[in-house]
Amino acid sequence: MFNPLYINPGELRNQIAIQTKSQNDRDGYGQLVETWVTILTTRAKIESTTGASYKDTFAQNARVNQSTKLITIRYPGSNVVIQAGQRIVHGNDIYTVQDVDNVLERNRKLRIAAMQIQDTSV
Repeated sequence: MFNPLYINPGELRNQIAIQTKSQNDRDGYGQLVETWVTILTTRAKIESTTGASYKDTFAQNARVNQSTKLITIRYPGSNVVIQAGQRIVHGNDIYTVQDVDNVLERNRKLRIAAMQIQDTSV
């Protein structure tokens, strides 16, 4: 029997950092500077959106039709909020979070739909 909450630990082979925008820094002219702050570093499974798991999870969400990856992680706890607009860094690849699915609302597994972006200002 298939358990949607099960995570095979061997599949979490990618180290990722989830980042959020911060505008607390100021430049030499006193203007707010947009920077990215890491809120979580964890292991993840990164898969292509052509898979059935992506279609089952986000089929009804029109926003994520352009997404290129489905990233699965363990639930990080209630003190870490992952939401659309944040970004995920995996090596030299950067993804924008499009949508987050807390599988069965059980706080055990998150599936994140993300679109790869081209950004040289890491």
